[in-house]
Amino acid sequence: MEVDDVWIINALQGILPEQTLQLLHDHVLHPSSTLRTVSAYTLLGIQRVALTMQPILAPLAERVLVALQDSPDFVVLGLVLALFFIVVQVLLMIQRTISFFTRLAFRAVLWMLIGLAIMAVWNRGPEAFIADTVVLARKMVVYGAMVKDIWISEYQKYDAQTRAGAGAGAFGSGSMGTGRSAGYSGRSSGR
Repeated sequence: MEVDDVWIINALQGILPEQTLQLLHDHVLHPSSTLRTVSAYTLLGIQRVALTMQPILAPLAERVLVALQDSPDFVVLGLVLALFFIVVQVLLMIQRTISFFTRLAFRAVLWMLIGLAIMAVWNRGPEAFIADTVVLARKMVVYGAMVKDIWISEYQKYDAQTRAGAGAGAFGSGSMGTGRSAGYSGRSSGR
């Protein structure tokens, strides 16, 4: 690699300390450094593989391009699949982001509650904290019982309305299943 890499050192001059810049110059950007040697041999190997595979892959690639030109349906199908893949990846990224921040928020709330409990024990003492916790737990149980009673009464109202509606012919009764159509009285007109 004969590229002059002094511009990298100049760009990093105000950011990194002088010892780090000297280390980069001596061990990374130096022409005889291990990184330069490994990258040169890797690039040489890739070029050799490309030259070896070119006679094999060039006709195959030409045939594939001709087949795609003759049948654009495959191109459209490929584009639709690629678009579907990209959409799924974006949705998965959004899902991971939402779950990360949700987990972060719940952990923050947990540690906040632990900190508040420690502060309450510190300020009020263990006995008063336990008494406050028992009072709070009792109030929560009473509130839960009240919510349960409201839910059960609403469920019973809904159930009674459903049963009354079913008995009056809204559902389950009426002309359905009797073989009669709407407006048919069952009498013949005498004709």
